[in-house]
Amino acid sequence: MPGHDQLANVLYILDTSTISEIFRSYYPDRFPSFWERFDDLVSTHKAVSVRSVERELAIVGRGEIAGSTQHLRELNRDFFSDPNEQEQVLVRDMFNDPNLTAANNRWRSKATRDAEDADPFLIAKARAYSGLLIRTVVVTQESGASASGIPSVCQSFQIPCINLRGMMSELGWQF
Repeated sequence: MPGHDQLANVLYILDTSTISEIFRSYYPDRFPSFWERFDDLVSTHKAVSVRSVERELAIVGRGEIAGSTQHLRELNRDFFSDPNEQEQVLVRDMFNDPNLTAANNRWRSKATRDAEDADPFLIAKARAYSGLLIRTVVVTQESGASASGIPSVCQSFQIPCINLRGMMSELGWQF
């Protein structure tokens, strides 16, 4: 776990599952101190995501998470970013990487159903920013059991990947 000084240079890249978990489980009226800290993380650009996560949230965005994208955009209008040129190249390279066959099969399968998988874009963002005097961490609720899942792909690129509880622990949040 990084020290307090190192946390200033960490970028958390949030997956659909993490944003869904936050908006479904941490009600603002029940967890006000969580929301103060989380909103600060978003507004200071230390937690971000990608445009394809916003699209996934629109598909699953009923009930508690219906207003999540609007809330996040109000805090940081660039929260859901489009991939830049470097990230697009990294996504293309991942699709052509023979070591990522399981992930590629899943990503391609989704594409044939006219659905974009956010996973390669999250990982590309982490790879693009990693090492630029910043530590990037992908935050997902997926487990590491599947070879096609985010934790496995992150591991193959030596990108830290944690869940929401891991992020809260790393940040030293206590409630």
